[in-house]
Amino acid sequence: MEYYPFYRGGRLQGFVRTFSDYLEVRVPEGSRTYLWEGQLGYLHPGESPFYKAFYEPPTSIPDAPPEQLEERLRRLAEAVGGKLRGRRVMVDFSGGKDSTLNLLLLSLLSEQIGFSVTPVYVHVPYLEPPENIDHAESIAGRLGYSLEIVEASRPQMLFYLAREGLPKRGVRWCTYLKMRALREARKRLRPDYEAKAERVAESGKRAEKLSRTFARAAYVSGSSLNLVYDMPINEVAAILRSWGLVHPHYLDGLPRVSCSLCPYRGLYELELSARYPLEDEGLVEQAALLHYRRYYSARVSWEDYWRYGLWRFAPSMGLLRLRERERADPSRRLSLSEAREMFSSMWVAGGGGAPHE
Repeated sequence: MEYYPFYRGGRLQGFVRTFSDYLEVRVPEGSRTYLWEGQLGYLHPGESPFYKAFYEPPTSIPDAPPEQLEERLRRLAEAVGGKLRGRRVMVDFSGGKDSTLNLLLLSLLSEQIGFSVTPVYVHVPYLEPPENIDHAESIAGRLGYSLEIVEASRPQMLFYLAREGLPKRGVRWCTYLKMRALREARKRLRPDYEAKAERVAESGKRAEKLSRTFARAAYVSGSSLNLVYDMPINEVAAILRSWGLVHPHYLDGLPRVSCSLCPYRGLYELELSARYPLEDEGLVEQAALLHYRRYYSARVSWEDYWRYGLWRFAPSMGLLRLRERERADPSRRLSLSEAREMFSSMWVAGGGGAPHE
C-alpha cells in the first residue's frame, strides 16, 4: 500500500502504510515496522520468510502541492470532453476515496460538457457490513445521484461459503461474484463508458497496469474511463475534505473501504473492522470453522486461528504468520489509538499543513 501522510497540529510529521499484518511508519529519523497483534503493534526487524512474502516496496512519497480542482477540470475537459459529450457513463462506485473523487469529477464535468452519469454500487452480502450501503447512498445523494445498488448473488455466496470457507489470498472467489453482478448491471444500463477508479500510486503492480492502459490516451482506454489514475493521495484527500465527502471509516482510522473480511486486510484493519456488524456473524464463523477443521485443527487452537485471521492464508503461510510474534519486540509498541490517529489525520479539518522541519 502507498504511504499516507500523517499530521499533528496541521503539520506533516511523516508517512504511514500497511502491508499484510505490518504497519510501517516513516519519519525524518528513519522508518520503523510494527507487527500488528490485537490492540498493539510491536517493533519487527523484517527479513523473515513471512515478511519477505508480503513486502512490497512503497511507491513514491506524495510531496508535490495538490493541483487546484479547477485546473484539473480544465485539463480533463480538454482531454475527454469531445468523447463524453452526449454519452452515458456508468461509474463503478464503492464510496471509498478514489471512486468518490471519480464521481465528483464526472459530476462537475457533466455540468460543463453534457453527458449522463449513473453510479453503480455492488454489495457483497455476508462479508461486507450493511452500513457500507448507507454511506455510499449518502455520498452519491450529496452529489445529486440516486445510487444503483446491485448485489452479488446470495445463493452463490452461500454456496461458496459452505464449500470453500471464507475468501483467502489467491482464492478470492468473492471478487468473481462481485464482478459478475457488475457485468449484469452494465448489460442492463448499456453505457458508452464505464468509469473506474484506480490510482498509479496505490501499488507497484497497479502502477504498471495503469501505465500500460493509459499509455496512448490519457484518462480513456477503449470504453474505460479513469479520471483519478494519476492523482497522489494528498490531492485526493484535500479535494474530498473540501467537499465534505469523506467516508466515516477513514475518520475511524481505516486506510481503505472494503469488505470487513477481505483476505487482503491486515490485522490492524481487521481489528477496526470488527466494530462494524455483519448481517450474519454466525454464518461467517461457520465458514471459518470449515477451513479451520480442514487445515488447521491439528496444528493450532481455534482461538489463535481466529485471533490471527489465519483463514486468510494457506496453512504453510498461516503457520509462518504465527511464528512472527516470536520475532517482534514487545517492549517497543505502537498503540491502536496512535495508529488510528495517524491514518485519520489526513481526513480531518486541518490535515495537510506545512511540512515538518
